[in-house]
Amino acid sequence: MTGFDAPVRIAVIGLGAISQSVHLPLIRRNGHLMQLVAVVDLSAARARETAEASGAGVAAFTSVEALIDAVGAGTLRVDGAILATAGSHAPDVGRLVDAGIRVLAEKPLAFSLGEIDALRELAARRGIELADWVRVGYMKEHDPASNAARALLAEVDVRAVSVEVLHPADGAQLAFANLSDPPSDVPPELLANLVAATDATVAAAIGPAADPLPKLYTNVVLGSIVHDTGLLRHLVGGVGTVDRARHSGPEFPGSLSLGGVLAERTDVPWSIDWHFIPRYPEYRETVTFHHETGTIALSFAVPYVLNAPTVLTVVENAEPLGARRSETRWMQEEAFEQELRSFAALAAGHPEPGPSVAEGAADIVVGQRMLRTLADSIGHPLSSAAEAADDRRF
Repeated sequence: MTGFDAPVRIAVIGLGAISQSVHLPLIRRNGHLMQLVAVVDLSAARARETAEASGAGVAAFTSVEALIDAVGAGTLRVDGAILATAGSHAPDVGRLVDAGIRVLAEKPLAFSLGEIDALRELAARRGIELADWVRVGYMKEHDPASNAARALLAEVDVRAVSVEVLHPADGAQLAFANLSDPPSDVPPELLANLVAATDATVAAAIGPAADPLPKLYTNVVLGSIVHDTGLLRHLVGGVGTVDRARHSGPEFPGSLSLGGVLAERTDVPWSIDWHFIPRYPEYRETVTFHHETGTIALSFAVPYVLNAPTVLTVVENAEPLGARRSETRWMQEEAFEQELRSFAALAAGHPEPGPSVAEGAADIVVGQRMLRTLADSIGHPLSSAAEAADDRRF
């Protein structure tokens, strides 16, 4: 993407850690492509302070509805919105698209397949293609190291795939960012209503599941591991079966160990080992592909630190009896920035390929398979009435 006739007009919805450390700084440094015109947060003080710090002409709102009302009244023009709120994003995605605003939604897109159905019904009613209106925030798909790995993987016969995530407490990853203090002006009843709505959506997806299954589903499976299931979808066609799942560890959320076979290569096993270790020195994520003549591996750094390069490691034969190992880093490339530029193209009406609702739905299906297998492993199977018991395919 090289540029447009004029910068696209962007709203940022949800002013927490990811917006403060990633989205707002990247919008500023890509001012030739995009202009921040509005911010939205449940905290009126945080929204106002962020708008004031962002320069003249940035509007502040405390709800998506208020933003949409301003757009409808003609007092504000918004081409695209970055949706970085907590919980499921599908309801607000639907509201924004219905108002004519394209959306980049952070993960997870949704907690339930029913929410995906609602988005598809909206698209049918409006006569639009969701892929032209919505992107899901899988920044790893925009990482140059990931895409170099994808090209290499297309040329080899993969034998096994493994993912290891070592996840310290969030504070250890975000100390550098000097985040604003948590807001104190959000009405408790508003928060209670949002929590109740989330609980109802999760219950529709997985039923009245035993603790800690609901929080593992929202916070870990669709809150973190979804990045890895999405990456495997992008690189090798995605996860197929989930044959084993185990939860362990001394404190929530502990560790999850998952495994099965790939969707498109059903003779290839995959495994994901995800560990929350609060005092671990640094975030570390490694995705490894063993194949018939070597190994291709990706090592990802702390996601909130901009321009911390992903390392692509390739081990291969060096005939006649040797081995060759190489490491490549893209020092001047930032996955979040490439994602944002691609979204700017979408907002300008020039869509580039990228993950949308179909991909988000596929990852929810995998997440529900993981949760169902985990529930079986602890002796508390999901209710037969739960969405996740049906294993619907999209």
